[in-house]
Amino acid sequence: MKHKDLLKAISQETGLEADLVQQMSQDLIASMVDILANGDSLSVQGFGSFEVKKKDERLSVHPQTKQRVMIPPKLVPVFRPGSNLKSKFKERQYE
Repeated sequence: MKHKDLLKAISQETGLEADLVQQMSQDLIASMVDILANGDSLSVQGFGSFEVKKKDERLSVHPQTKQRVMIPPKLVPVFRPGSNLKSKFKERQYE
């Protein structure tokens, strides 16, 4: 499902106008990005948690030139699913 399809489904389910649902979605995502950019974690009960982790620098080898390259450390967003989300996947495995 694409983002556009999700917004349409939410609009139909709630009875809210599509423009309002789209604006709410944009505001939610912007807030989530701001929270993570500030280095804080975000937990959504029943869904999961988002946090920022630091990946250490590492040595890599370019596959064509075989030249060694040092990749600098960086911050990456990480998602960990919550127990409700995990249980839904476990239920579906056996269908």
